[in-house]
Amino acid sequence: MNIEQLITGIKAKFDKCRLVFWQDTDGEFTDELPSLQLDTSYGPATIIEIDALSHLEVKHRIELKEPNTAFLLYSQQKPNEPIRDWLYDIRLYAQEFYADNSSMVLNDIGMNMEFRPVITKFKGFFSNKQRVARLKKILPKSASERELELALIAATLKLDTPTFTNILQTLFAQLANDFDTDSLLDELDKYNLTQSFWSIAYDELGYIIESAQEENRQPTLQDLAVKLLFTECHQSLVNSGCSSTDAVLESFSSHLLPMLTNEQIEAGYSIDRIGINSGRRAHVVNFVVQLRESRVYQDSYNLIAKRIEHDFEIRNKLYLISKPEKLMYVETFEVADKQLSLLLAKNINTLEQEEVNTIASHRLTTHWCHVKPIFVDTKYACVYQAFKAAKQFYALKAKYIDGFVFESARALYRAYESELFMFDSAYRVFCENANQVAHHGSDILKNTQLVASIEDLYVNWYLHDLAIAWGNHVDSEKLLDTWKFNGIFNQYNFYNNEVERIFQSKQVKRVFVIISDALRYEVAHEIHEQINKEQRFKSTITSQLGVVPSYTQLGMASLLPHQELTAHISKDVTYKVDGLSSHGLEKRNTVLEKYSGIAVKSSDVLNWSNDEGRKAIADARVVYIYHDQIDAIGDKAVTENQTFEACSDGIKQIKLLIERIINKLNGNRILVTADHGFLFKSSDVVESDKTALTVKPHGTVEGKKRYLIGQQLPKDSFYWTGDMAVTANLSSNSDQAEFMIPRGSNRFNFVGGAKFIHGGIMPQEICVPVLRIEHLKTAKQKTTAKQKVGVVPLSNPLRLVTLTEKIEFLQTNAVGDEFKERNLTIWIEDPDGTVVSNKAQVLFDSESNNSDDRKRSAILSLNGTGFDRTTSYKLVMLDTEQGDRFNSYSVTIDLAIQDDFDDLF
Repeated sequence: MNIEQLITGIKAKFDKCRLVFWQDTDGEFTDELPSLQLDTSYGPATIIEIDALSHLEVKHRIELKEPNTAFLLYSQQKPNEPIRDWLYDIRLYAQEFYADNSSMVLNDIGMNMEFRPVITKFKGFFSNKQRVARLKKILPKSASERELELALIAATLKLDTPTFTNILQTLFAQLANDFDTDSLLDELDKYNLTQSFWSIAYDELGYIIESAQEENRQPTLQDLAVKLLFTECHQSLVNSGCSSTDAVLESFSSHLLPMLTNEQIEAGYSIDRIGINSGRRAHVVNFVVQLRESRVYQDSYNLIAKRIEHDFEIRNKLYLISKPEKLMYVETFEVADKQLSLLLAKNINTLEQEEVNTIASHRLTTHWCHVKPIFVDTKYACVYQAFKAAKQFYALKAKYIDGFVFESARALYRAYESELFMFDSAYRVFCENANQVAHHGSDILKNTQLVASIEDLYVNWYLHDLAIAWGNHVDSEKLLDTWKFNGIFNQYNFYNNEVERIFQSKQVKRVFVIISDALRYEVAHEIHEQINKEQRFKSTITSQLGVVPSYTQLGMASLLPHQELTAHISKDVTYKVDGLSSHGLEKRNTVLEKYSGIAVKSSDVLNWSNDEGRKAIADARVVYIYHDQIDAIGDKAVTENQTFEACSDGIKQIKLLIERIINKLNGNRILVTADHGFLFKSSDVVESDKTALTVKPHGTVEGKKRYLIGQQLPKDSFYWTGDMAVTANLSSNSDQAEFMIPRGSNRFNFVGGAKFIHGGIMPQEICVPVLRIEHLKTAKQKTTAKQKVGVVPLSNPLRLVTLTEKIEFLQTNAVGDEFKERNLTIWIEDPDGTVVSNKAQVLFDSESNNSDDRKRSAILSLNGTGFDRTTSYKLVMLDTEQGDRFNSYSVTIDLAIQDDFDDLF
């Protein structure tokens, strides 16, 4: 050490006090004393060699005679015992200086001399200036020995945050890339820090080095990872209702973080360590959850979990569970979702609908529903959505177990409009999600026969029985001779009944009409529900009786404003409104010009800039926007299997159109309707789906899968015939236009696509939706728009007596016409706002009118120790969607009551 280093170190001590003791017990620096020039804020320092002087005399001088002078009190001897040391009281407030390497390091990093043994232990670390510089940046002020060790480990690993959680997360990220490596702690070995690491691992997580040594094994990161994930999974099983008698818990026992044995206690483990064991267990749960939910480390977690799942055959352990609810809160391993899916499929007919919805809604918030597909075999979000839809279908079937018995065709139509459409909706949602599951490489829904069951029920029960019931009314009431229902508008009166009705309000200057080809009523109903979840919009839905045959050209013509509609038959069929052809966008635009309107494609509207859009509609009173997604996909043989995906895309596109109209084109009144609906089944068509026509009937002009149009067509009991003058209100100036349609859901031929069909009179084809959408003014939004459901804890005041608690909540309103779901993130925090638990996400989306069915639970694990029963903690409920605090409740944490957590292990 050179003279400049000495002077710098001593001066640093004088910055804190005018009295500095220098204990040079080896006498290394006696010769340098005369050359020390020490300028301080007190003036030049006086050096006193106290070994040759009376300490009482020294004390008298520095305290009484020269109380403002800086003194360097140099000694080559160890201080006397306090009772024999005349300078002891001065030593208590003076600074101490040491010139050995450890002392100089402590001086450099700003720590007290009491840590000299620690510095000596890790002296290899301080041989490199860059490492020391990193340490100084991250070392907390007034650091404890443990904080110093953490900082040393973090600096060695080149980390900026010296916490054990951050250190272990970083090491696990490296472990994930090479699970078989033994070199991850090599850097710590170089500087004697490995033992410190494992000691901290014990204190933080309960990972006991000694237990591993007893079995002639060294502690490893791999073993630590295994025990952490096993312990967290075990706790999740307990939270889900598994008891000590369940074989699955026993299968986990050999890989859990161990409880302290009597031998370990006798070996010297202190009572305070034993007492915080349950706290470390709770910390384990929080650490694993935090790692799993971290955006930075999530991929690493997935790789480690997959490796452990494979190596330790977690599948065989979790397959011991036979009840789906006992896997509800288990997220540790992907196989938990696989087993839960199998159990739901197996038990779906015996479980109540709300049970399935509760489990599925919770799982939709969990880890394996949202990870990247590279890590999973299937998209579990789709699996659970499929289960919810399947259970809805089964529940509806149970309600109509006696068939579709209604007093009239009108009553059946109204029933379809209000409830029966849900069969088609549930089937569509199920099939769409089942297709996604299959696309992701999983046969879980097919192998459990759920796909086959739903398909059989939909085709051979629902469509079959509905067709018979509907057909009986069509025949008995001679419906095709009148084609009217009291109180239900016909599609051919759409413009007068819907568009002109809006203009009766003097405030409305422009109406937008979105016509989506083949937008079935149940698909439109989903748009209606989604729009009403938006605070700014209000949607009402009704229906109109579609024209027959229910196909595009006739449906599109009937929706245009007109005084008369005519059909002209030659080589094909042409429709005219008020003498103008209605075929194609340009000709429809010509028709609309007479009514101060325009016709545009939806793609144009979406591509317009703000200025282009406003200029395009500047003079328009009515804007017809034509959207074609569902029919464009479904009506082609090569793409018809994508029909339900097209429905999903269509919903998104129409919602986007509505937002564009309101936000960019200043529209506030929008109608959404369709030219016709459709029938679809996922399974291949068979011969029984076909209504045989041995030859093309004489007089046929146009023949499609589901209808024929012509003149003087034959009549037969195998199909229905009718006059379009009745079913489409063709005027007397029209050519005679007759039609033939097969009964039920049959087809005349299988040419082209055969699964997606329309043209007939099944409710799915002719119950044409009409959405009336209004942009709400700010004052009206709070009173008109759907509100989110309320949520309250079932127990109030809240009192936690264990480190892990299941807290129950009540969803105060049922999701429906007035209320929409609420997604909450729930945690506990202390009075300073510090989060002291994990964060649980809970979706409150129950539609049940029974309050018992609307209960949901959150599992919260406290993180840390030292909770005070006299302190008022808070349970915080954050609205996940809005990012606002929804509510908070006072919580008392009283862990003095015996914690049952330990007994679970």
